[in-house]
Amino acid sequence: MIDIHQHVNWQGKNDKGLIAYLDDAGVRKCWLLSWESVDGSREQHYQHLSIQDVYRTYKKYPKRIIPFCGVDPRRENAEKILMDLHKKGFKGYGELKFRILADNPDFIRMLRLAGKLRMPALLHLDVDIPSTPQWYLGDIIHLERAARLCPKTIIIGHGPGWWREISGNAQKVDVIYPKGRIVKGGRLWSVLERNPNVYADLSAQSAINALSRDIRYTKRLLNTFRKKILYGTDSYDTSLLNFLQNLKLDSGVFKDITERNAQRLVRG
Repeated sequence: MIDIHQHVNWQGKNDKGLIAYLDDAGVRKCWLLSWESVDGSREQHYQHLSIQDVYRTYKKYPKRIIPFCGVDPRRENAEKILMDLHKKGFKGYGELKFRILADNPDFIRMLRLAGKLRMPALLHLDVDIPSTPQWYLGDIIHLERAARLCPKTIIIGHGPGWWREISGNAQKVDVIYPKGRIVKGGRLWSVLERNPNVYADLSAQSAINALSRDIRYTKRLLNTFRKKILYGTDSYDTSLLNFLQNLKLDSGVFKDITERNAQRLVRG
């Protein structure tokens, strides 16, 4: 298996702890993501996860780690930084988690460069709701605009602002992790359907919460978009893996989600 959403020096795990978790979970490789924001000091939940730590871990475990870099588009010489990191072996652009809209011109410029470099871009969406006044990259509309402006770039949706859109009533619900049966017409489905370059990341509580709401709908989603959904955890536990195994998906669908789709997007 390939876990497409991992971090190092995160939740108490250093590089050795990360590799031990991958071994225990039966994961062959992972995409190792950074998180940087130039205004992170003003963000309540920000934790700087450095590109340098990703690179050090990659050099130490080159057969296990596929390095990603989330260069903030507001950094001076951001495009040159991304090109230089690509030359050093970085394979993807992420995790992208900033307080700018996903269709911001500076961000679009970086996403287009990532497409030219064949680096998939992993975007974390959070929407501003009364119970949790924080947001990143806007909502699913901004992600879709970015995908259409950057048709040669693989855009991977992740986070509460992405997975809440599994249900058609998302805009009427003011909690981070909505509960209850899925309402038809969720924008997540239509965005995946309309945009060949948009994929979905199954990691974190936001995804497993969404998938657990309506098992019949979930199985239909996973089967329909079996070539566009990627296994990731953003944690050090096997709750998502256990959940997927309990769904008893077709073996080919399971393999697409947990391995083959990631292999198609990133060679390494």
